[in-house]
Amino acid sequence: MKKVISLILILLLALTACGTQEKEETATPQEKKTEEGTNAAKEEKTNKRELTAEDEQFSKLIVEKNYDEVVKQTVSLKTESQKDFYYIASAFIKNNENQTKTYDPADLTAMKTDYQVIVNYINRVKFVPDEIKAEVEGLKTAAEEKVAEADKQLTK
Repeated sequence: MKKVISLILILLLALTACGTQEKEETATPQEKKTEEGTNAAKEEKTNKRELTAEDEQFSKLIVEKNYDEVVKQTVSLKTESQKDFYYIASAFIKNNENQTKTYDPADLTAMKTDYQVIVNYINRVKFVPDEIKAEVEGLKTAAEEKVAEADKQLTK
């Protein structure tokens, strides 16, 4: 019976792998310019978002390093503000976990993965209030340096 189930799982895996190939489309230079302009306008709009009372509340909690409370209040991810602060707080929580962790110097893959998670969280953020911008950018830079350092050690 176990062999039959294993065979069915392998067949399903093979069928889904074959069926998910997508055709890549090449964009003309005009389409690329339009897309870049749209992305730049969208990015500019999100970076210039009005600071709400909710943003101020979450910023204050971040400054106070009360990351767990931010996650608790934003876990529903209902608004853009909640999403942004959820990712910011999660990045800081992950950084605190990484600081207390000991990594095997012979295998830095775990360290690279842990710090890449921080970078990924921060890359998802669309708006960072000015009062915590330097702190968030510092965390991102430090995490990127750790990823690069681990990558360098792994490629030796």
